[in-house]
This record gives sequence, structure tokens and C-alpha cells, in this order.
Amino acid sequence: MASDMGCSVSPSLISAGREILEAQITETIARKVLETVDAGLCKGKGEPVPGSMCVEAAVVYALGLPHSDDPKCVSRALRELKIRLNDSNWSSNQARAKGLRRLALIQLGTAGAIDDKEFARRVAELAIRKSVPLALRAAASIQKDAHHANALRDAALLCERDGDESSARKARAAAYAADDSAADSAASAAYAADAAAAAESAADSAADSAESAAYAARDKSLADFAEGIVQILIEMKSPGAHWLALTEQETAP
Repeated sequence: MASDMGCSVSPSLISAGREILEAQITETIARKVLETVDAGLCKGKGEPVPGSMCVEAAVVYALGLPHSDDPKCVSRALRELKIRLNDSNWSSNQARAKGLRRLALIQLGTAGAIDDKEFARRVAELAIRKSVPLALRAAASIQKDAHHANALRDAALLCERDGDESSARKARAAAYAADDSAADSAASAAYAADAAAAAESAADSAADSAESAAYAARDKSLADFAEGIVQILIEMKSPGAHWLALTEQETAP
């Protein structure tokens, strides 16, 4: 991902986000979020018991609010993406927690502080450059037809190079032309990644891309994708980046 991509969020929105962070998110709360996440994260909203709730419910729990998966201090597009990542096919609740702990903290205070459409555009590009090529190469590796295998590999290179809607569409076409279930998965990922126009759908779809690629190295693929989102949020100056140092002080399970 290029580090010089501009963010159109206004200074007033950034200020509003920081005010939310200062008013609601103290170090005590941030530490409680991390402690709750480290107890393990389940698929689905779960119950208000550490180790038995999703990542967004963990934030609500740390804030001392009634059980839900809708923390108001988190950007809408980011919330949707986090739910999809949380509910992806991790190998265990502990693997899910370990992969999402940094993202759980940096999301704090993003409501009103980041531009959701710009965030979605960056996530879509991340999916096209990183997740879609993984899925395409996995599909190519089990292809019996050399022509289709080469087309999938070429599409993967194109996505890595360009990272745009056009390359995602070409990847989808190559994946649909290959006749096996792995290619179907790659096609789904490529189709998802070209939905960069709408904030929630692009973020939501990018999670599908990560999950489609993840059968090759499930937890690592998902964790790497989550860390890619962390880096996007650092570039976008998410207020929650202030708390990332806590993940270095604490030891993940």
C-alpha cells in the first residue's frame, strides 16, 4: 500500500473523533478492552462474559454498557469489517483474539475521526493487492489445465501491481474460467474486492476476500489482513493508535 494516499476527512471530524476518544476511552478502558479480547473471542455476538463474546462486544463490555456488538466510538465501516473478520473461519477463539487484538485497540475513537469512504477504498485496495492474489495462486496450484493455471497466476500479478477495480474484474474473469472449487473461492474474492464504491460493502467484501484466501494458511492470512488494516488506520491517524503501545507491553495468549 502506498503511504502517500490522501485522506479527505476534515479537521473538524478529526477533532470530533479525538474528543470522543478523550471523553470515553481512557487507558483503563483500553487495557480492559485488551484484557477482554485476550480472554478469547467467539464467533457471533456471544454473551457478556470474557472469552464468550465477539471483538465489538468486547469493546462495549469494556465501556460498561449493555451487551451489544455496536460500540458507538467505532466507525460504521470499520465496525462492519471487524464483525466479518471476527466471524471468519479462525482455527480457535484464541487465534481469533491474537489476530484481532491490535485492531481492537486502534479502532477506538474512529467514529467521526476517519472518512469511511476513504477507509473502504484503502481496504479494497489492500484486498485486491494481498488477499485476492493469495486466493488466485491457491486456485492455480490445483489446476489441471495449464492454460487456466497460468491465467490465474497472471491475474494475481496484475492485482498486486495495479490494485484497482479493473485488475479485480480481470481476476474474477480468470477465476470463473477455471472449473474447480478453489477457483470459485478466488472468483468470490475478486468479485468482492471490486466493490470499492460503497463504504460498508467494500469493507464487508474485503473481509470475504481475506477469508477466501485463508484456507491455505487460515490464521496467518486473516491476521496479516487485520494488521494491514491496522497500518491503514495508522496512516489515517486513527485516535486509537495511541493505545497500540499496550499491545507491546502485554503478552498475547
